[in-house]
Amino acid sequence: MAKEYSKNITDFNQILIQQSSFVFHFWFDRDIDNLVKLLDPNFVWIGSYEFQYTKGIDQFLEITKEEQGEIAAQVFDEEYNILFHEKNLWIVHGCFSASAWKDKTTYLYTRQRATFVWKYTEENFKLLHLHCTMARDVPLEGNIQDSSKNHMRWFEYMQNAEKNRSSTKSHILIRDINGSTHYILPSEIIYVHINYHIASVYTGSRKFDVRQNLNQLLIQLPFLMQIHKSWLVNPVYIVKIQRYYVTTANNDKVPIGKSRYNEVCAALKRI
Repeated sequence: MAKEYSKNITDFNQILIQQSSFVFHFWFDRDIDNLVKLLDPNFVWIGSYEFQYTKGIDQFLEITKEEQGEIAAQVFDEEYNILFHEKNLWIVHGCFSASAWKDKTTYLYTRQRATFVWKYTEENFKLLHLHCTMARDVPLEGNIQDSSKNHMRWFEYMQNAEKNRSSTKSHILIRDINGSTHYILPSEIIYVHINYHIASVYTGSRKFDVRQNLNQLLIQLPFLMQIHKSWLVNPVYIVKIQRYYVTTANNDKVPIGKSRYNEVCAALKRI
């Protein structure tokens, strides 16, 4: 895969972020065949529990056999950092959330952190080592009535409660002011607040800051609607509009510029 890209650090960084994301998307999709294709024959895995230490692909598959049969979950709110690279070894740190609906009202949720060691050959990257731990202080189960909790996956709310609306499935990469790369779907962004050349991006479970101005954001994130000189909103999350503000699905209120009220109302009717 990597040989299809020009061999420079920027390209490799993007490839590794995507590859690291594939690891967890394949795992939580229970797509074990494609996951195995990413693994080195000498793959070592360390999990959160004492018994979760394996050497080799076969041992990993044997120990995780029960988990492979669990319900599939969606991965979102991903963040990655390239920590180090030397010759053919690359180290990536990442964190992400995953959730699944247990039934119509109850969802399961986990927040996890991981360290990846990738080995590069002439043909592609292979995962040599994965150390993954869960944030144990995060509630593992919740009820949709508890919608005020900031860990609720709001684009999942959109998919279930607003099925007449749609959004693209292509991930985008956004680099924050701390150097971390966020690998997220457009539908994960609820709104953005711009203050001079710093923009705060709000998702269903967190906020991160990027060094971009309004015009740059409108180019990079064209799915957002400008409703104020300092605010952009993902229209699929607008659940209520009043004269001076809109209410989003996570119950936040975002101001509307006086000159934009009629324009916003008309735009929402077309969605």
